[in-house]
Amino acid sequence: MVGVAIRVRGRGRRLAGVAVMAGLLFAALPALATTRLCLSGSNTVGEHLAPALVKAWAERQGWRLANESRPAPDTTQLVFAGDAAVQVEVRAQGTSSGFAALRDGQCDIWMASRSARPAEVEAARGIGRLYERGQEHVLALDGLAVIVHPSNTVTALTVAQVRDLFAGRLRDWSQVGGRPGPVTLHARDEASGTYDTFRSLVLGETVLARTTLRYESTDRLAAAVAADPRAIGVVGLAGVGRARAVALSDEGTRPLPPNTLAVATEDYLLSRRLLFYTAAQPRAEVKAFIDFALGPSGQAVVREVGFVPQEVAAFAVPPPTHPEKREIVAGARRVGLNFRFGEGIALLDNKALEDVERLAQFLRRPGQSGQEIVLVGFADRSEMSPFAAIALSNDRVDLVADALRRQGLRVARQRGLGQIAPVASNATPQGRERNRRVEVWIRPVAGTAAAPRAALTSAGG
Repeated sequence: MVGVAIRVRGRGRRLAGVAVMAGLLFAALPALATTRLCLSGSNTVGEHLAPALVKAWAERQGWRLANESRPAPDTTQLVFAGDAAVQVEVRAQGTSSGFAALRDGQCDIWMASRSARPAEVEAARGIGRLYERGQEHVLALDGLAVIVHPSNTVTALTVAQVRDLFAGRLRDWSQVGGRPGPVTLHARDEASGTYDTFRSLVLGETVLARTTLRYESTDRLAAAVAADPRAIGVVGLAGVGRARAVALSDEGTRPLPPNTLAVATEDYLLSRRLLFYTAAQPRAEVKAFIDFALGPSGQAVVREVGFVPQEVAAFAVPPPTHPEKREIVAGARRVGLNFRFGEGIALLDNKALEDVERLAQFLRRPGQSGQEIVLVGFADRSEMSPFAAIALSNDRVDLVADALRRQGLRVARQRGLGQIAPVASNATPQGRERNRRVEVWIRPVAGTAAAPRAALTSAGG
């Protein structure tokens, strides 16, 4: 048996004593070639999820955990006993730093809490095309949670109110319907993908108030908010801790909390994707780890850590408010995924292509036999005239229906409804993208027994 060192490193200098111990440990090992695997990037992924995935992956290989240490607040070092010498380093230093590490060949996997930007795709052409299906892997879904102290009487905010609070334009809780008292602001640091997403989806060009307290660690931010009745902060869904998340709404929409269905469908206004990026031709051990993380065992870890896994589930929901939509989906359950599209186009992205396969696998399970699919498509209000938008939403529905039928699935009804039932404001690019969608519903084929219905969950319109 030999030692397998798995090191999870974030910011901060490694302690000399730990380094010496690690060196002595490996000096005592048989002289075998050491395989190294490196992950770098998002603190949201790297703080808890990546170490948990590494431990589960190691257990699958039959390796025994021999030692675990934390030489720095955001650094974990793990030593396993196994039949091979493997060192895995995970650097939880922020999404942007992970891109540079992948591009420059310092690390094998970029952990990201946002999609690769066009400039990054161009800069990384030497290792392939980051937007390709073999290089971009959606690991999990997350929602940025706006959190407050549990005693705070505010249960819902608009995105505009959150923006004004963090800009310092609203400084007292009474201005948003709470008890009188000054507001204290808490946010992640500049290197964080969480903050980058918050800036993109909420702040825009608005400057963060200088009084905002900044954190490298999600856990520390959430603990600070949970300890201060005046506080408000923003964390990933898995980092709410003892604080409480508020529901969010935007222009023309109703408040949605960051629950499983709202995040899984990406209807929640601050939902986001957590991703792994790799080079076009990753080494065997890189591919093996990613396959594990995206497979059933890895996705079970995703759920246990507190994120929304990439798996298909169906939910019983209240009837839609729009009469035409309500008639189309009568008797159906909402499936926890949406197909979304770019402006004016009807092309499936990498997640959508995988979701087609996941939905087919879900409906082939014994408990889901006798189910048929209902598809409802939508456009945003910037897409041509209302009549042309209906045609475009029908094109998108037809595209999804064709992809599902090629999997042998039964699509009983498909209908585009144009610009109705927005889930986000049509005033921003991000909001319009959320509104361009095809929803998936399932119901028993006439004459078959109904599948068990999940509890009612508020989502959709």
